[in-house]
Amino acid sequence: MLPHRVFARLYQWIRVAAVLLGTAELLTSPVSTAATPPIKTRSAAISQLGLASIPGPLPTYYSHGTQSRAHQLQTLLGGELSYYSILFSQRLPPISLAVLTTEDWRDVDPEDPYGMPSVSDQAPFVFVMPNDWSKVTWMTLPARDRVPQGLLKRALANGRTWHQVQFEGCDGIGTHEIGHVIVKALGIDPQTRWFNELLASYVGYAYLREKFPLQALSSEIFWRQGLSAPHHLSRLEDFESHYDELMQHDPANYGWYQVAFDQRVIDVYREQGVGFLRTVRLAFPQGAPRLTTPEIVDRLDGLSAGWKAWAASITSSTH
Repeated sequence: MLPHRVFARLYQWIRVAAVLLGTAELLTSPVSTAATPPIKTRSAAISQLGLASIPGPLPTYYSHGTQSRAHQLQTLLGGELSYYSILFSQRLPPISLAVLTTEDWRDVDPEDPYGMPSVSDQAPFVFVMPNDWSKVTWMTLPARDRVPQGLLKRALANGRTWHQVQFEGCDGIGTHEIGHVIVKALGIDPQTRWFNELLASYVGYAYLREKFPLQALSSEIFWRQGLSAPHHLSRLEDFESHYDELMQHDPANYGWYQVAFDQRVIDVYREQGVGFLRTVRLAFPQGAPRLTTPEIVDRLDGLSAGWKAWAASITSSTH
């Protein structure tokens, strides 16, 4: 994937998060998506900075003073990679993690704003995550007063704090991005953009439900942002045919699609758990004949009931 396409995707996330979390006014001018060759690779920048590291299946580099956060993210994201590697007996591509302060971020990932999780587009692959979500300026953290009381009570069980829930919800962006890597490595061909986004969220959410169920609740809280966002498009086919328009000019509508996908993730997981990914792997292999969106929905509905009804329900929700 070319650098300018990667950056276009990341800027899309910035705009979506700004709308969903109420900081759209921060986006006062468009960000150029023109290709800008990096001065050096992320791994070269890390080496030049002399960052300390933690060995393991997901080697983790970290800025000074961020060791505790680095251990936490290595456990979370390295655990996601290990979980699926073992579950599917599948070797995954080697990735390193860098947990960075704002100062080091500028050297390691100068193209992207602080806190935007992403995997570098060339080997050696380095995944960057922020040390401190509160220093991210392209979005605000989820607001406590917008969370249903029942969900909030469950999320704050066992002495957990609201600050912890906020950070975990944001860390869910990282499990989603790692999810894209895993979907590809498992040989799954989503065939469409909408199913690709849904599957990446499913991979991350299923892992959290299996290993960190309270953190999965934090993701659910994060996902609830934007369910009432205005959206003039809601058909799955429109997500495909208007993708560039949504990405560049209508982040509210794009964000609505994302959270609509996420609600389906929650429902399907409740019925099928992580086993759904095994089924999808067999039903949508790479190299298979191309399918239209209605054909994909038909096939999914045959695997687990409710997909046709879900597709119809989101279509009727336009406002």
